[in-house]
Amino acid sequence: MTHIGHSEKVMVMRVFFAVLVLIFSLQSWTKADDISEFEIEGISIGDSTYKFFNDNEINEAIDESYEDREYLTKTFHSKKSNSYEFIQITYKANDNNKVIVSIVGAKIYQNNINKCKKQMYKISSEMTDLFPSAFKKDWGKYENNDSSEKGHYFPITFDFENGSTAMVSCHVYTEESGIDNNLKVSLFGTKYSKYLEQKN
Repeated sequence: MTHIGHSEKVMVMRVFFAVLVLIFSLQSWTKADDISEFEIEGISIGDSTYKFFNDNEINEAIDESYEDREYLTKTFHSKKSNSYEFIQITYKANDNNKVIVSIVGAKIYQNNINKCKKQMYKISSEMTDLFPSAFKKDWGKYENNDSSEKGHYFPITFDFENGSTAMVSCHVYTEESGIDNNLKVSLFGTKYSKYLEQKN
């Protein structure tokens, strides 16, 4: 199943960020106070979607947008990446340039959630070093409040003063949901983070 879910609806689980060196080839940067300079597979908050995908690719991508469709969320198979199996991007629906407000990298861990959590904590440790001024919180086990995504997840968030957020999380779904268990590394821009808060 290619759907990776968007359980970030909960508690401003604003997400997305480039991953740990030697594990997900995290690009090495200096410590920062926000996420604006960081990338997932070369993609940054504020880039145009058209820099990476054409209209045909965007139209064929999996649509995982909220029902109000104020923002559009598209999930792409990451065929050229050794780090992620899926890349998920979000942009405002009425934006002709499709400027990216959220980025997620996802890797499937269907039958090995313990390995997923081990990787999650390694990535979290690296993010702690990269984001020393961010407010870090390990939420523990958190139930999905989306009825279409039955299961739970383990989010660790990094909140910045400007309202942007980074998150690493392991997601565990029921067989009934049809969604694969996965690890996500996420980046959320300020305005999209506020949008997600309203969705909680």
